[in-house]
Amino acid sequence: PLPPPDAVDLVTQLKLMIAALPAASGATDDVRSYDLTWILHLVGDAHQPLHASGRYSRQIPNGDGGGNAEQVIPASGQTLALHAYWDSVFGGYVSPYGAIFDADAKDGIADLSVNAAAAKVSDPQAWIDESVELAKQYAYAPPISLGNNPVLLTREYETDVRNIARSQAALAAARLANLINNGLR
Repeated sequence: PLPPPDAVDLVTQLKLMIAALPAASGATDDVRSYDLTWILHLVGDAHQPLHASGRYSRQIPNGDGGGNAEQVIPASGQTLALHAYWDSVFGGYVSPYGAIFDADAKDGIADLSVNAAAAKVSDPQAWIDESVELAKQYAYAPPISLGNNPVLLTREYETDVRNIARSQAALAAARLANLINNGLR
């Protein structure tokens, strides 16, 4: 059996922070600026598949902590947690802002196009649901296993992760831009 979901999570808090952005919300400037800082960070987190999911099984009944309990070995040869690997491939940016404004030609993020309809999706729950599906399809795909030994990642797995990370960073940036434009009107 799965543990019950937390009553307070990224989705509940992000919705509250987004609602406080407009001046008409009645929130003080201190609250609005605090919330904006967290929004910049959490929008990016919502688009990283292992920030939105965790795996539970008979072997890991308490969950893997979003990939933190599973070790992988990418082409670099370094052994690290699956979650840390995904974070590092995501560009190591702490926000979508960084993914846009700190991106350079080698990142390839600045050149990505984003589906206009997808960019308009403003519901954080929808973002999490999308990320969960990506985690199921890609993050926990073979060669990831339930074993205790680090798993050597394949070229195909690493290529998929890199492509997902780039497209998710660009999508998060577009959604963040829309959210800020709409929230600060």
